Amino acid sequence: MSILGKMFGKKDNDNSDQNPSGGTYTVEDTFRLNNSQDLIVVGQINGTVRTGDKVCIEGTSGNDQILIKELDIFRTKVRIATNTKVALCLENGTQYGISKGTVLQISGMSEPRGI
Repeated sequence: MSILGKMFGKKDNDNSDQNPSGGTYTVEDTFRLNNSQDLIVVGQINGTVRTGDKVCIEGTSGNDQILIKELDIFRTKVRIATNTKVALCLENGTQYGISKGTVLQISGMSEPRGI
């Protein structure tokens, strides 16, 4: 098992689809993808996050909404995570200066989920 695999906890709760998106995400590490402006952040979600949600950096005006393209737990793609370690792929995330210790605020999608 890889070190990244050991970092992640178990998958989201069975009733997570009923929890609204929202909460805080503390960044523990970042990875830039080759030939991409997307950024992978690894950290802890306190609340619920879904693919397609948006985040903003805590302490800023909140005008920069960054799209979450993908979630990974234990190197497995998931669409929802609640109160666990999870990796987020942030669209064009390299331009925001996100680093270890950055706190992100999760906001739900503006469009209906259709879950």
